[in-house]
Amino acid sequence: MRATRFPLHLSVRYRCVGEPEWRRGETENISRSGVLIRGENPPQMDASVELLVALDARTQPAESGEVLCSGRVVRTVSPSDAYTCPGYAVAIEQFNFFPSDADSPFATTH
Repeated sequence: MRATRFPLHLSVRYRCVGEPEWRRGETENISRSGVLIRGENPPQMDASVELLVALDARTQPAESGEVLCSGRVVRTVSPSDAYTCPGYAVAIEQFNFFPSDADSPFATTH
């Protein structure tokens, strides 16, 4: 059974494992098992990726911060009328939550 998807549009930074530079994108939807991201230059199929998803403090201030995820690209999506950038789906394998009041290990990458 497919996990329920939630249409959350959050800022995300992403990179293939081992790359020094982060790319910017936006989530299109999120489920308990993965995330669909739109952004320029998406990773290739089966690429191992790292994601930093910024949680929106305006809607849930007590739960703002970043989620660091690692996973694998399992699907690519072409641009559409609604989304000018291509997209890709990542199966989430691991994640850690960093509250906004905690020191993110990636603070210098913002």
